[in-house]
Amino acid sequence: MYICICNALKDSELAEASNDARTVSEVFKRCGRRPQCGKCLPDVAQLIEDARCVENGAQTIAAE
Repeated sequence: MYICICNALKDSELAEASNDARTVSEVFKRCGRRPQCGKCLPDVAQLIEDARCVENGAQTIAAE
């Protein structure tokens, strides 16, 4: 599914780029694009947060 219509970026592309990303602009940079209209920025920020939660969950399980 397309998340960023302006740059034709799909959720799978953005999710992959959001791994270990700290900012939305870093995700776009990894995709070789820049944000345009900004409507997708909250969705991309959520992808970053989701990636952090998955990473933290994996670290918690590994520590146990």
